[in-house]
Amino acid sequence: MTSLSADPTEPSDPAEPPRGRMSAALRESDGLGRLSTARLAALLSEGIHQAALGGVVLFSPEAATTPAAIAGGFAVMLLPYSIVGPFAAAALDRWDRRVVVAVAALVRTLAIVATIVLIAAGAVRTGPGLAALFGLSLVAIGLGRLINTGMTAAMPKVVPDRVLAATNSVLVTAGSVITAVGAVAAFAVLAVLGAGDAAVSWTLAPSVITALVGVWAILALPRRHLGPDDDEIGRHDDARTTGDAVRAFGGGLAEGVRAARSSALVWVSLTGVTLGRAAFGITTMLAILLLRDVESASAGSGPVIAGMGGFGLMSATVAAGMGVAAVVAPWAMARARRILVVAAGAVLAAIAQAVVGPTLNPTALVLGAIAIGLGTQVVKLVADNAMQTDVPDTRRGGVFALQDALFNSAFVVGMVAALPLVPADGRSVSLMLVPAVLYGVSASIAVVVATRSEAEAERSGGQRATTH
Repeated sequence: MTSLSADPTEPSDPAEPPRGRMSAALRESDGLGRLSTARLAALLSEGIHQAALGGVVLFSPEAATTPAAIAGGFAVMLLPYSIVGPFAAAALDRWDRRVVVAVAALVRTLAIVATIVLIAAGAVRTGPGLAALFGLSLVAIGLGRLINTGMTAAMPKVVPDRVLAATNSVLVTAGSVITAVGAVAAFAVLAVLGAGDAAVSWTLAPSVITALVGVWAILALPRRHLGPDDDEIGRHDDARTTGDAVRAFGGGLAEGVRAARSSALVWVSLTGVTLGRAAFGITTMLAILLLRDVESASAGSGPVIAGMGGFGLMSATVAAGMGVAAVVAPWAMARARRILVVAAGAVLAAIAQAVVGPTLNPTALVLGAIAIGLGTQVVKLVADNAMQTDVPDTRRGGVFALQDALFNSAFVVGMVAALPLVPADGRSVSLMLVPAVLYGVSASIAVVVATRSEAEAERSGGQRATTH
């Protein structure tokens, strides 16, 4: 089977509204409805699963969450996104994607069922039980990444070329919304029932149901319907698949490093993203511990910003700041040098952290999170823009893979680096200032590089003027 292509003599209509394009895609596609059902069901299950995992690891009243447990929980939730991709690509390009995705979804469902049993039995309150929880979560989240990658790779097989970009954009947006809905629903249930083992177990149950819906939708498609084609499979060697994936992973990151170093703006903005994520990792760990401590101290004293509800509110304000950045960053890049926009974003985050962090006040942290989300996302958007415009297309994949690895791993590294100094209640003024220092270092690097590049440009211009 080959991808569905529009007649080359048929012009596409760029003025056609997205709703019209999506309707056309559904009419002309062969399997888009089932593929979309499978994708959205998997993402809904993923949102529920990750929120419930956060409840049992971070806010359960049945255990005193330690800084190490927090770092471990985020490592399990974030690092699979950095390491699974190349290996998933090897499997999805070698075997029937329909079978690979269905098997992955079934194994993921079994991992979630085992997680429910483990939590319901109270076994996660022991060292081996917590390790088992993290292992099962690593399997579930890693396979979730493979499932999403597989269904994205299969899109050209079921959608005509002329509406592929619009259809993919709609599904990506819908997927983000569905994942957020699942997470918010799980957080809401846990906020009402409490983050105890029984409540988390019941909250996880719908993720099993939605995962099985996704399996049904995938298996309802014909064999080889999602690719790869038989002639494409013939070019692969089973014995070389794993080795090629390993080499692709290491080689891709190495190429990303070389591409980043070739552009001052790219490496400066990536440095800003990396330092910002490490800083935010430290702030997140301290905020979780602080919110738990406030929740315990204010039990029965009325509504306060604390516990899981407080963390959800803080996450929402960070997201609000990121939303503002989507408007501010393009406006700023159109009016100033992009490297200075990086510096401005980092300075804003540093000031916000320095002002609200030392207060150790949950309300202040929630308010300050808006500015921190705005500043850090501005830096991230400049990095994305720089990689899209300053890196050749043949090297762009490697540098984006590098950013993905840095974005997730730096967050966890920041938490791990702070572990020896983190108090059990999160009340540390000095540690709350460390992120401000990291943001400040990022801004300083951007300013220094901008100043040097400007001076070099002036010298070069002067030398050319004297030779003419």
